[in-house]
Amino acid sequence: MLSIYYKIWVDAIVFEQTKNGERRNWRIYTLFPISMLQGINMLTIFFVVSALTNKKIPLFFDVAIFSVKPLNSFFSFAITLFFPFIILNYFLIIYNDKYEGLIERYKDYNGKLYLKYFLFSVGIFIIPIIIGIVLGL
Repeated sequence: MLSIYYKIWVDAIVFEQTKNGERRNWRIYTLFPISMLQGINMLTIFFVVSALTNKKIPLFFDVAIFSVKPLNSFFSFAITLFFPFIILNYFLIIYNDKYEGLIERYKDYNGKLYLKYFLFSVGIFIIPIIIGIVLGL
């Protein structure tokens, strides 16, 4: 299971490095999108578990820092589904240049595996929503 995680990362890193070379900070352009996709996957799992158990599961940490509710909602979403993956991915991939060893160990797929992961993650989230809208659920 960890092997596919590393393969997706290597594919994303090599794709981003070859796409724009050193002009862009590829670390940010890989860390943020993959972490967001992992957050979407976690949200999908929360929704499926909630639907299967017919129980309301608290999905987000409540944040009441600001007087503006949308800002609190944004930080609640980010703290629950984004920042944990940023931290985890940073320490598993980027910290101490671990990606260099991974690039030597795993082959890249010219961004195709990264694209498949993106399409799968977004699709697994959006398709049930579309089906629910069409069927009126």
